[in-house]
Order: sequence, then structure tokens, then C-alpha cells
Amino acid sequence: MNFPFFFCLYCFSYTWGLGSMGQLGHTSLQSGDKELLPRRVVALDGVIMKHVACGGVHTCAVTDKGALYAWGGSQAGQLGLGPQTSSFSFIPSDSESFLRNIPAVVVPNGVEHVACGHSHTLASLNDGRIQGWGYNSYGQASNEKSTYAWYPSPVDWCVGAVRKLAAGGGHSAVLTDACSLKELCEFRLADEVKFSNASRIEDVASRTGADALARLCGRLRQHMVDIGDQNYDDEDQ
Repeated sequence: MNFPFFFCLYCFSYTWGLGSMGQLGHTSLQSGDKELLPRRVVALDGVIMKHVACGGVHTCAVTDKGALYAWGGSQAGQLGLGPQTSSFSFIPSDSESFLRNIPAVVVPNGVEHVACGHSHTLASLNDGRIQGWGYNSYGQASNEKSTYAWYPSPVDWCVGAVRKLAAGGGHSAVLTDACSLKELCEFRLADEVKFSNASRIEDVASRTGADALARLCGRLRQHMVDIGDQNYDDEDQ
């Protein structure tokens, strides 16, 4: 008699260390604000992870299906879930600090890599784009000029397939591969961009479908215009 064969693949995620801001992903802590031994993140049982990254007080993980989970502190928006809100706190009830300690889906699919800085997060998508969120005072997390990027926002510029992402305290980095003649040409054009030729390169980029490069040129021109306006205002004062 032949019996059916069942195969179950179990996958577990473990965290340990400081957990006072919910960055361990546990609903409670065993001892004070720290875990001395690796402890399973129960909320992620059975979820197969391919990448994990740790920031100052937050943690991110990417599943084999391309979903991005995040948990921990989000005072600067580093979870990408909007201004900080939660129903759980490790702080006594008289405190106004609420912490997000349960892994939540930030990007449902398409994520390839994730990197956590001290207070910002970067994710590369399988369509070639990079999204960032969190503290953005130096432009490390988003194209926007705001100090905080509360939700995933585009980051320009990137040519070629993303191989590695890295995020520091106030800066970010990416390694890419140029896999086609078009991408190599974009690299060369990008290296030559300056204010005097930004309009011409932007025109070439727009006509050849190099959207990210075109946006880069547009941002450079706008930046120079803003600086000019600021200098003009200073002279009037």
C-alpha cells in the first residue's frame, strides 16, 4: 500500500539584544528591556525570509515572495507606516511613548533588498526602482525635501540592476550592474551632468526612455534655481 507523503517546511526568525523600542518583534520581553538569548519571532513563524536588516531601533525583513516586514521604533518614520501609532508600549502606562512591536507588511511584493540606517530604510524593487523612508534631513531616504518621509518614497537616481544596498546614519549607498549598452550610456551621461548641460542631457534622457536620469537632471536644475532665488533674497535684505 502506498501512503501519501507530506513535506512541511518550517522557517523561524530569531532576534536578541536590546528590545526597548520593539525592535525584537516580541509581544513581551523576558527580562527588562533585553533578550540575552536568541528568541523566536512568533509572528513570523512559517514565513520564509531571504534578507534581514537592523537599524538603530527598527528591524526589517524580506520574504522569499518579495514582501517587506518592519517593526520597532518609528519616531522618524523608519517603518514606512506613517506617523508613529501603536496600541502597545513597553513604557509604563503614564508615558506617552507608544511602540510598534509586531511585524507589519510595509511593501506587499516586489522587494529584492532592504537596508536599515540609524533612522531610515531603503528597499530595492524588482522593477529597478529604489524606495526610501524615514529621517531625511540630508536627503538620504527620499527625493522629497521634507525632514521625514513617513511612507515609501522614490529615490533617484539608479542605473542598472541593484546588487547591494547600504544605509548609514545620514547617508546611503548602492552598488549596481550595467547589463546593457543603454545602461552604460546612461552611466556615461550621468557622470557628465552639470548645471550647464543638464537641460540637454535631460532632453536626451527623456527621448531614450532614461526616466531616472531625466529626473536627476530636472532635480539638479531645480536645485540651482532654488539656490539662485535664495541668493537673490539675501541680496535684497
